[in-house]
This record gives sequence, structure tokens and C-alpha cells, in this order.
Amino acid sequence: MRRLVLLLVLAAVVLAAFAALTWWVDPLGEVWKPAAYAEARRDGCLLSQELIGSRYYSFKLAVFHARPTRTFVVGSSRVLKIASRPGEQSFSNLGYPGTAPSTILSLVRALPAKPAQTMYVGVESFWFNRHYRVPDTNPSTYHVLEYLLSRSAFWTSFTFARDVSYVRPPHRWRKTEVGSRCTIGRTYPSINWQVDGSRVWSWELDPKRFPRFHATPFSRGLRAWRNGYYDDWSRLDPGRIAQLERVLALARSRGWRVVGFAPPEPASILKVLEHDPRLAPQWDAFVRLMPRLFARYGDEWIGLGVHCPASQFPDEFHTDATCSRRLRLRLDEAARSLH
Repeated sequence: MRRLVLLLVLAAVVLAAFAALTWWVDPLGEVWKPAAYAEARRDGCLLSQELIGSRYYSFKLAVFHARPTRTFVVGSSRVLKIASRPGEQSFSNLGYPGTAPSTILSLVRALPAKPAQTMYVGVESFWFNRHYRVPDTNPSTYHVLEYLLSRSAFWTSFTFARDVSYVRPPHRWRKTEVGSRCTIGRTYPSINWQVDGSRVWSWELDPKRFPRFHATPFSRGLRAWRNGYYDDWSRLDPGRIAQLERVLALARSRGWRVVGFAPPEPASILKVLEHDPRLAPQWDAFVRLMPRLFARYGDEWIGLGVHCPASQFPDEFHTDATCSRRLRLRLDEAARSLH
């Protein structure tokens, strides 16, 4: 019996050691690292995507609570260039890749009701395609434990720590440079985050080191275009419409001001959405529904908000900082018109 107990204790110690190494190194980005964000805030640096991984939900909650937030934007990766102005502390960008009505509802429920907020909601038409899969950006404790005890994750952690000195204790990351900015990162900080939650592409800061990405031309194949978000889209999913309504109802019950918008589209892509027979009926239904939906809760809907030239869409999908600044001005103007 004593030997069995000893064996179980030994096994537990080994598993704990494996889990501790995986937690420390976290090669797949499954562990939220609040100290990395705190260091970026303290030193006035950016935070590399390498240290965010898939933990967008935790990151954006941290952004909200670290600032005296009174106005924030939620939405997909296409709202991530909407940023605070120089010296502005009260604005936060709580958008992230993989957002959907269900994730916004979870996020808003986690925020305090007071003080009252102004919320800008960037609504994607493809959210209402039932084939659009929402990734897990807020993994359960069970999922994280499963990851920490995974043999493959441990081996990846071991080899990474063996080869890279700055992830070995007492270090988990390093301060490096991207152009003129410091960033808290690891090996290749190609995407970075401002402490207000907005995103910076590294090619904007250091184009010689980081290659600029380019658009994937529309070739009539919806499965490959824009990650397949619009593929096999037949109608607006009523379940996701109901989830968005719950977001608006919750905001109204808290006395928040809400402005909804559709992220801007380049003219060439807007033409596709309006005229391609596989997309046009759903796009038209989306355009007609949203103003009525937001008005039902006393909110403002500004549609595409602004029209920007093709040069301000680096990949024909995401807006750059210039277009996003114009959109922020339009959103602020609409918010002021609400009582």
C-alpha cells in the first residue's frame, strides 16, 4: 500500500512538473498572461500577438478594467484599427478575431453596468451565416488543464525552452523592438496590440523586416474567399439575430448608448455583396434588418459609416488606420446625437 501511495505521489509530481513547464512556456497560446499586458502598460510598449494567443476574451476584459473606459467598440478583426486618440484614456477597443453575437453577449455580461458606457457595435453580415464557425476564445478550465497535461504540448514546450533562452525561468518573454516601438514578445512579433486594445501590423512600423500582406482576389469560389465566412449562406440565422438582440436589450437595461455599424467595404467588394446571386439576397436582408433591429432598442445604426478608397484596405477586408480614424469620428458624431 505504501508503495502504491508513493507511486501515485511520484506520478502526480511528474505531471505537475510537466504542466508547470507547459503553463510557463505556453507554446500554443492557451494561457492568459496578465503580467505581459501589465508590463506593456508600465513600459509604454506594444504587446505581441504571441503572448495573447487565443485568449482574446481575457485580454479584452483586462483592457477594459485597466483603463477608465467610458466608450468602447466591439466586433470582429475588422474593427481593430479603431483606436483611442493621443492621450485619450477613456476609449477601449474590445473587438477581436472570431467575435460573434454570442461572444459579445458573454463579454457585455461580464462588464459592470455602471458607470454607463457608450458601445459601438461593428456587425458583420457573415455572423448570420449558420455555417460561420465561432472559435473558442475563452477556453474552459477543463480545456486548459487538458492542454497543460498534453504530452505534445509538453514536448513542444521543452524544445522551445531548450532552444530559446528568454522563455526559461525567471523569464517568459522579452522586450524587443519593432521599428521605433518597443514590444513585449518572443520570437517574431508580426502582429502587435496597443494597450487600448487596438491592433498594429508590424509592417506598418518596420516594412523592411515584416512583409506586408496582400488581398486574396475574389475568384467566385466562396469556400476560399474571406476564410469561407460567406460559403453556403442561404439566410440570416434567427438564433444569432436573437443573440444580438439580447446584447442590445442588456445595454438598454443598463442605460448605455449604442451605435451600430457595418465595417466599411471597398467598392469592388461591395459590388460583389450587392450583385453576386449567392450573396445578394442575404446581404440585402442584412442591410434592411439592422436599422430596424437597432431602432427597436432606441439605438442608432449608421450602416457602413464611411466610404474609404481601395488604398485604405490593405487586404480588401480590413481598414487601415486612416479609414478607421474617419469611422471613429462618424461613430462619435452618431453617439452625440443620442439622448
